[in-house]
Parts: sequence; structure tokens; C-alpha cells
Amino acid sequence: MALRAMLAVVDAGGQAAMLAPTEVLAQQHHRSVTEMMGSSPKGDARGAETGTKVVLLTGSMGAAARRQALLDLATAEAGIVIGTHALIEDKVRFHDLGLVVVDEQHRFGVEQRDALRGKGKQPPHLLVMTATPIPRTVAMTVFGDLETSVLDQLPAGRSPIASHVVPAADKPHFLARAWERVREEVANGHQAYVVCPRIGDEEDDPKKSGKKKPPRTRPRSGPRSPSWTSRSSSREGR
Repeated sequence: MALRAMLAVVDAGGQAAMLAPTEVLAQQHHRSVTEMMGSSPKGDARGAETGTKVVLLTGSMGAAARRQALLDLATAEAGIVIGTHALIEDKVRFHDLGLVVVDEQHRFGVEQRDALRGKGKQPPHLLVMTATPIPRTVAMTVFGDLETSVLDQLPAGRSPIASHVVPAADKPHFLARAWERVREEVANGHQAYVVCPRIGDEEDDPKKSGKKKPPRTRPRSGPRSPSWTSRSSSREGR
């Protein structure tokens, strides 16, 4: 839906910008938009006949790639730009910004969204998206000036999701079978991911556990470690 809206603006001679909260998400959007548009020729932002160039703009880009992206936006060579907070910087100039799409809108402040909209010669259209459920009363309060649409159906053709519980403590061989299934799917060209409740052990982190680690003491006898030798030498030199 967002891509259709952006292409409609490009067909009318304008430009569209999609704002994402992280570089990973911006790169994913750039890749998916490019794939959905297919192998159409890339030209300027004047319409579908000459194609639409899609550029990526993030903070970690090299200087040369960044200058080229900024030049494409200022000269209308690019019809669609997908980026992070880098889109809000003062150096970013658009030829004719007609639509702003904000993904994960709750990750941005009002001033950040307005800063991007302010880059248009005229106030551009605004489309905000989020996958976080928003209560109706909150939606009426926060987004009362916007028309809201709810997509509560899965995309067509998506395979049904099957959930299984693996009692690893009672039946360890079930866990072994689960990893076998992961290997089978990967061997078939699919992907698998593991969700962990946390990274590391909170007991090892004094800030989270509230426990202080014992102070590091200097050995009283025996050979000194290299670190202690270097520190004591620096003190004596002073």
C-alpha cells in the first residue's frame, strides 16, 4: 500500500520519502521496494515510462555514496528515497517532496516527522504506519487529524503458522528433533531464527543484579603480573 502511494506521487511528478527508525529496517525496505518494482529502467522522477530510481540514505554510508544520494534527491534523479534519521538533516534537499511515509511511527517524535515534512515546497502528504496495536481512544486523541486504516488480515498466499511446544526438560530428544527440523529447513533454502529471552546472565552484570564486584586487589607476594608491573613502573616514573 505504501509503495502504491509513493508511485502515485512519482507519477504526478513528485518525490516520496520513507523514514525508518533503524538502518537494518531501512535496508530491508530498500531491498523489498526494489524487488517489487522489478527490473524496470531507472530514470528520473517524472513517471513510470522512464522508471523510478530508488535510493538509500543512512548515517553509515560512505561520503561518495552519500553525496550521490543527496545529488539524486536535489536534481529529481531519484523519485523514492528510503532512509533513517539522516533524512532529517539540514543538508538533505528535495526537488519536490510530495509524500512522507513514516514506518514504526511511534519511534519518532512529532518534531522529527514535521522536520521531514518541512523539506517540501508545499506541505506533503503524510502516511504513518505501525504494527503496534493502538487502542481506539488513543488513536482518536493522537491521530484525530488523520484518516486511519486497519489491516487485520494476512497477505494472500501466506502459509499457515504451526506452533509446537518442546518439553526439553522432560523429553530431551524432542529438543534434538527440533534442531534437526531447523537443519532440514535450512537445507531446503529456508531460514530459521531463534528468539532468546536475554543475552548473557544478569548475575554477571553488577548494574542489573545490584551486586558490586569485589575490588581488584594487588597480590602481596610472588611474581607480579605484567599489568601490575607496567602500572607500578608508570607510578615510579612520575
